[in-house]
Amino acid sequence: MIGLAFFATSCLNGDDSPVFQLDETSETIQETDLTRTLEDIDEVVLIGFQRNGFSDRTSLTLEEDLCDRTNIAWIPAQKKMILDFGEGCTSPRGVIRSGKIIVTYTGRYWVPGTVITTTFENYYVDGKKIEGVREVKNNGFNEGDKFFTFTTSVKDGKISWPNGKSRTYEARHNKKVLLPNGDRGIIYAVTGGSKGQNRNEKSYVAVIVEALIFSERCIKSGIKIPSKGLLKITIEERNKILIDFGNEGCDREVIISIGDRSKTIILPRS
Repeated sequence: MIGLAFFATSCLNGDDSPVFQLDETSETIQETDLTRTLEDIDEVVLIGFQRNGFSDRTSLTLEEDLCDRTNIAWIPAQKKMILDFGEGCTSPRGVIRSGKIIVTYTGRYWVPGTVITTTFENYYVDGKKIEGVREVKNNGFNEGDKFFTFTTSVKDGKISWPNGKSRTYEARHNKKVLLPNGDRGIIYAVTGGSKGQNRNEKSYVAVIVEALIFSERCIKSGIKIPSKGLLKITIEERNKILIDFGNEGCDREVIISIGDRSKTIILPRS
């Protein structure tokens, strides 16, 4: 995931130090990968609800991105759903998933007050093992501006990469889900942040300075990172990093800055 080939896409303004290139770029990739993974989990869970007629909001139906071999077990007596990807399969958009996502719920997805809790059993996405407890609470609908609000959190979160490195974290975010409007699809606006230990076992805190915007049209094109927003990462014994995701373009280009230094990079797909 963190292959160095993309470093050649641009040069650092003012200081071309290997430390800036390696550490800060790696941190940017890790935190972006975390936000992308959490959004992917929420999307997969919602698709599971849709398949069972339990999403209760036809105007917000998502285009499915599950492989044909995905098995969804619906256990309404226990208010439980299990999405089983088996030993691994590739979705239409190229996402490789294996293992199980286990979901419990208190009500329908779009009903205010519903709490959805997600855990994982040997679950991998694009080669990364995902662990922890994900909770999503529906806080209601804003009739005037046509959006839902959700509070999301992760406890005991962990992402492990194939090379044996891992990142532990806890996260808490607020998410607005804006209804489609004209030609514009669904928009997700995420605020909040996360904290934990990075792959170098250094403590970090990530704070969203300006809401991260995820666009349905970009997601459909395979771009699952934010298309707009600012994210700040503070790492133990390191300088603060500011990540600028641009202005709503469907691309993987971001600008990372430390003080008055900046660098444009192209994020890898996963």
